[in-house]
Amino acid sequence: MVDWLALVIGNTRWHWAWFQKSALKQVWHTSHLINHSISDRSLRSMWAEQAPPQILHLPVESMKIWAISVVPSQTQCLNHLTTIQWIERFPLRNVYSTMGLDRVTTLWGAGQHYNWPVLVIDAGTALTFTAGNAGAFAGGAISLGMRSHLAALHHSTAALPSIEPPADLPYRWADNTASAIQSGVIYTMLASIQQFIHSWQQQYPRTTILFTGGDGQYLYRLYQIQHQIQQNQVPINRTWFDPNLMFWGIAAYRSEETREL
Repeated sequence: MVDWLALVIGNTRWHWAWFQKSALKQVWHTSHLINHSISDRSLRSMWAEQAPPQILHLPVESMKIWAISVVPSQTQCLNHLTTIQWIERFPLRNVYSTMGLDRVTTLWGAGQHYNWPVLVIDAGTALTFTAGNAGAFAGGAISLGMRSHLAALHHSTAALPSIEPPADLPYRWADNTASAIQSGVIYTMLASIQQFIHSWQQQYPRTTILFTGGDGQYLYRLYQIQHQIQQNQVPINRTWFDPNLMFWGIAAYRSEETREL
């Protein structure tokens, strides 16, 4: 049995995944390092604190870590470690020079795991739309994420309060400030999502649509509810939520590099 780890160093946390060959067994998260170099032993101790108990019975000293990072300061803490195989580019074609490695990894994982064509809607600090077909990037867009949108309204005005996202689809025509903010942000985001999906489906009717990211499941659920209300039916398009697209991207890359999976 080939056991290995995938690591994604994101803007707020480290994201870990334990694989056995091509099977994703478990996912967990750890905090950013305070900027200093660490040893292989310290790194194992750090991720072992949150790792699933089963993994601790494996020969963790020999487990290879395949990693990507979007935080250079965190990467520098690990550059001297021999147990980490850094991935700096993927076989995805038509990528522009400043495109974030996280978006590339996510699209590669989506296309390789679910097949092409595919549209990825990543709902985090930013809301990104990333489309691809036949192993090539086909375009996308970047806007404020839901919580960034709410925070911007609060911090950029004198009177608007800090508001949490509503638990469910809000009433559109609100009669108070808090509800009006929720309505404005949520329905604006859902309208954007619907427009990007519709535009992509005009080109590729049999495409897969994938939500991911920290708020991905939440927006996916609201999108499904709104679609059902508008169409009076359950959506029949190929639309899912998958929080592990970057891990699928790393796994696909590793398979091509090692031919072990």
